[in-house]
Amino acid sequence: MRCHHCGCVNREEAAFCDECGAALTCIAVSQTGFIGRQDELAVLDNAMQQSLAEQGRIVLLSGQPGIGKTHTAQEFASRAEQQGMRVSWGRCYEEPGAPLYWPWLQLLRDWLEENDATQSGEITGSDAGVIAELLPDLRQRLPELLESPPIDDPAQARFRLLDTLTRFWQQAARHQPLVLILDDLHWADTASLKLLEFLAREIATSRLLLLGSFRDNALSRQHPLSDTLGELSRLPHCQRLPLSGMSRDETEQYLGSLAGGLPLTAVATAIHQHGEGNPLFMRELSRHLLQEGLPVDGVVARIPASIREIIGQRLNRLSRDCTRLLGMASVIGRRFDLELLAGLALPETGLLDLLDEAREAHIIEELPQPGRFQFSHALVRETLYEELSTPRRMRLHRQAGERLETLHRHDLQTRLPELAHHFAEAAPDGTAETAIDYAERAGTRADTLLAYEEAVHFHHLALQLLEQYLPGDSERHCRFLLALAEAHNRAGGHADDSLGIFVKAVELTRQAGPAAEWAVPMLARAALGYESVGWRIGRHGDRAVALLEEALAALDPLNERLRAKLLAALCRANIYCDRPQAAHAALRQATRLARRLGDPRTLFEALSAIVPARSWPEHLDERLAAASEALELVSQAGHPEWAVGDMSGWYIGDLMEYGDIDTARAVLDLHLRVANAWRQPFLQAVGLSAQAMLATHRGRFAEAEQQARENLIVGRRFSPEHAEGVFGVQMFTLRREQGRLGQLQPVLRHFVQNTPEAAAWRPGLAVLYVELELLEEARLEFKYLMTDELKAVSRDAMWSTSITYLAEVCAWLDEAGHAATLYHHLLPYVGRNIVSGAHTACYGSADRFLGMLAVTLKQWDPAERHFQTALAMDERTGGWPWLAQDRYQYARLLAHRKQPEQARALLEAALLAARELGMETLARRCDALRETLSTRPIYPAGLSRREVQVLQLLAAGRSNREVAERLFLSPNTVANHVRNILAKTNTANRTEAAAYAIGHGLVDE
Repeated sequence: MRCHHCGCVNREEAAFCDECGAALTCIAVSQTGFIGRQDELAVLDNAMQQSLAEQGRIVLLSGQPGIGKTHTAQEFASRAEQQGMRVSWGRCYEEPGAPLYWPWLQLLRDWLEENDATQSGEITGSDAGVIAELLPDLRQRLPELLESPPIDDPAQARFRLLDTLTRFWQQAARHQPLVLILDDLHWADTASLKLLEFLAREIATSRLLLLGSFRDNALSRQHPLSDTLGELSRLPHCQRLPLSGMSRDETEQYLGSLAGGLPLTAVATAIHQHGEGNPLFMRELSRHLLQEGLPVDGVVARIPASIREIIGQRLNRLSRDCTRLLGMASVIGRRFDLELLAGLALPETGLLDLLDEAREAHIIEELPQPGRFQFSHALVRETLYEELSTPRRMRLHRQAGERLETLHRHDLQTRLPELAHHFAEAAPDGTAETAIDYAERAGTRADTLLAYEEAVHFHHLALQLLEQYLPGDSERHCRFLLALAEAHNRAGGHADDSLGIFVKAVELTRQAGPAAEWAVPMLARAALGYESVGWRIGRHGDRAVALLEEALAALDPLNERLRAKLLAALCRANIYCDRPQAAHAALRQATRLARRLGDPRTLFEALSAIVPARSWPEHLDERLAAASEALELVSQAGHPEWAVGDMSGWYIGDLMEYGDIDTARAVLDLHLRVANAWRQPFLQAVGLSAQAMLATHRGRFAEAEQQARENLIVGRRFSPEHAEGVFGVQMFTLRREQGRLGQLQPVLRHFVQNTPEAAAWRPGLAVLYVELELLEEARLEFKYLMTDELKAVSRDAMWSTSITYLAEVCAWLDEAGHAATLYHHLLPYVGRNIVSGAHTACYGSADRFLGMLAVTLKQWDPAERHFQTALAMDERTGGWPWLAQDRYQYARLLAHRKQPEQARALLEAALLAARELGMETLARRCDALRETLSTRPIYPAGLSRREVQVLQLLAAGRSNREVAERLFLSPNTVANHVRNILAKTNTANRTEAAAYAIGHGLVDE
C-alpha cells in the first residue's frame, strides 16, 4: 500500500507507514484503490479523460469532516500522475490570519519550482508584473520584470489580476495537462474563491481539471463559499460529488486489515452502527479499540460517544508536558513550524522529544518542509485549543505574535494577517493597540493585493477593536469607517452597506466640529465616497448633494483641488436629482477652479462630470463641448484610460444623438484599443455594445446580434444584471425589426408583471402589444404610463427611448388626446437621433416619431416637414433601417393627402430596403399599403372601407341594427366598428361622426 503522506510503498497488511508512521488511509487502500470509493473514482477518471481531451472540468468533493475527501483526492492525484498530468495542491488554512490568496500562492510556487518561467513562456510582459504583485518571489527570479500599469478603478484592477492568473494557468495547461487541487475550500479566503469562480468560467476548452473539497455541513447561506458554489453550479462543466460513509462490510474489511485478518463481524457491526460509516470516526475508534485490546468474544462493552471523546482519550495517554506543548501548537494553527513553537515553549521541555512522542501517537504528522508539522486532523487541533483556559490562550496568542515580529522583522508585510489575528485574540491582555495597528495595515495590504473582501474583514476588525478598547479616538474611528466603506465599495455588491458607513463617518465629523483638523478632510472624503457609490448604482442624488454641499461649506477656500473635486461630484449628483441648473452651476465652478490649477486630471474630472446627463436634451451642445475638451486633455496627457473609464461610452451616445457618426466611430476605436489591450470586461462590454448599436443602425442585423451576444458573455463577467439589461434592449430592437417579437412576449410580460424594478420596460411592453395587434392590452399599458404627465416613466438615460416608444403606440392607437403631450416632450430632440441609454441602441431620427404624432394630431404640414427632416438625417448618417421606416411613414401621410404617385415611389423604396435588410414587419406593412394604393381609395383618419360604409349609414340616421341588416353584419360587429370610428375620428358620438363624414366628403360616396 502507498502512504499518501510520504509516498512510500508499504506492506499490504500494514496499518501505518514504515517510513513516517502515518496511518496509511482513513479508508483502506488496496492495489485497486479505495474500498467504497470506486464509483467516485470512476467519476473522477471520466472528468480526467475529458480534461485530457481539452474539455476542462471542475469536480467538487463534499461531505462531513473525516468522510475521506482529502484521501480520495490523493488517490485520484496518483491516477492523474500516471496519465501524465501535473498535479499541484493548494490547501486552505483554517485559522484566521492566513496569507491572502493562500491556496493559489501554494499552486504558483509549486509550479515555479518545477519550471523556468522565462523559457516556458507562461509568464510574459506586463502579466509577470501583475503576478509579481501577488507573489514577490517571481521578481527575484525575473529581476527585469516590467511594472504593470496602474488602474484606478478597483473592479477593473482586480479583473486584470484574475484574468492574468487565469491566462497563466490556461497557458501552463497547454504545456502539460494540469490538475489543480484546492483542499478544504470551506476555509478559503473570499479573494481565493473569487479567483476560483473566475478561472472556472474560462477552462471549458483547456487541459485543466479543478478538484475542490469542502465540508458541506460547515456552510450557511452567509458563508462566502455558498455564493461560489451557486456560481459554479451554473457551469455545465462543473460537477458536485458528495461522499458518503463506508458500508458495514467495508467497515469489517478495514477493521480486519488493522487486526491482522481476525474475524470481527460483531465489532465491525457495532462500530459501523455507532460511527454511521464516517471513516475518520471509525479509524480513530478502531485505533482506540486496538489499543484497549479487542474482546475475545467480539462484544464491545463501551464505545465512546463522539470523535472528540476518542481524541480526548488518546490525548490522555500522552505525557503532561507533551499535551501542554501541543496546546501551544494549537494556538498557532493546524500547521505549525518548529521555530515559532520554540518561542512559546519553555527551554527545559525537551521540544523535539515531545514532538516525537506526539508523532508516534499519530497526533501530529511531519510535513515535507523541514521543521514543519501538522495535526493529524483539524478536530485534534480544535480539541486541544478548546481545552486551553481563556487567560492562557490569550497569553499564548500574544507570545505567538511577538515571536512572529521577531522572526519576520524584515518582512512583516506578508505576515500582517497572522499578526492581526494573534494580537486581536490577545487584546484583553493588553495588546489592543498593537492589534488595531496590524489590522489596519492588513486591510491596507489586502486593498493593495486587490483582495477586497479580506480588506473588509481587516478594516472591520480594526474598527471593532477600536470601538471596544479605545472608544474615544474619534479621528481613527472616522478613518477606519471610511476605509471600511471604501473596501465594501471595492468588494462590490455592498453598496447599501457602504453608503450607511459613509453616513456614520459624516456623523463623527459633525460631532468633532470644524475645530478638529481632521474633520473637514474626512467629511469631504465621505461625501465624495457616498456620491461615487450612489451614481454608479443609479441612486437618487439628493443625499449626495446635501453631503457635498456640507463639505464645500466647511472646506478651506484655499484647498482648490479638493474643492474642484467636490464641485465635479456635486454636478453629477445634481444630474441624478434632475436639477439641470444646479448641475451646470457646479460644473462651471469646478472647471474654473481646475483651469486655474492647471492640473489636467482635475480638469478632466470636472469636464466629464456632465456627460451622464443624457436625459437633458437641451444641454447636448454643452455636453459635447465638455467631452471634446476632455478628450483633448486625454490626448495631451497620454492617458487614454481616463476617457475609456467613465466618459467614452456616454460621449459615443451623445455623438450618435447629434448625428456625428464619424467622430463616434473614432471615439469607439480609441475605446476598443484600450479595452482590448487591458482585457477589461466592463470596457470591452461598452465597446461591444456600441459596436452592436452602430451595426444595427447600418442594418447589419446578423453582425449586431453576434456582437450583442458577445457583449452578454463578456459583460456577465463583470456585471450580470447590467449586461442582461443591455442585451435585452438590443435584442428587442433587432427582433422587432425582424418581425420576431412574438418570441419575447411571454417572457417580457411575465418579467414586467412580476419584477418590481422592471417598470422601465413597460413602454417596450406597450410597443410589443401594438406589434402583435393586441390593441386592448396596448391601450391599457399606454393609458397607465400617460397618467400624471408620465409620472410612471423614469427621467433617466432611457427617457428618450421611453417617450419614443410611447409616441409610436400613441400613433398606432390614434390616441390624439395624448399626442400633444408626447409631442411636447419629444420636440427637444428635433433634428437629432434617438439613442437608448448611454450607447445601447439607436432608433434613427426623432423627426420620424414627431411626424407620426403630428399626423395623429392632424397637423399635416408639420408632419410632412418632420418626415422630410428624418429622411435627410437618416440618409446622411447611414441609418438604413430607419430611412426605410421614414419612407413608409411619409408614404402613409402622402396617401392620406391624396398624393398617390409620390406615396408609391416612397413605398417601393421602403419595401425594397425592408426585404434586403430582413425587416419583416415593415415589409408586411408596405405590402398592405401598396395594395391599398393600388385597389382602394384612401380614407382619412385610417378608416377602412367597411368603416366608411358604416359611417355613411350612420350619417343617414340608421341605427346599429339597421346598419347590420343593410351590410349583412352582426349587431356586435357593427358596434365594434362604431367604437373604432369614434376613436379614429376623435369624435364623441354618432352626431359628431356624421358631421365628420360630411366635412370630409364621405357621404357622397
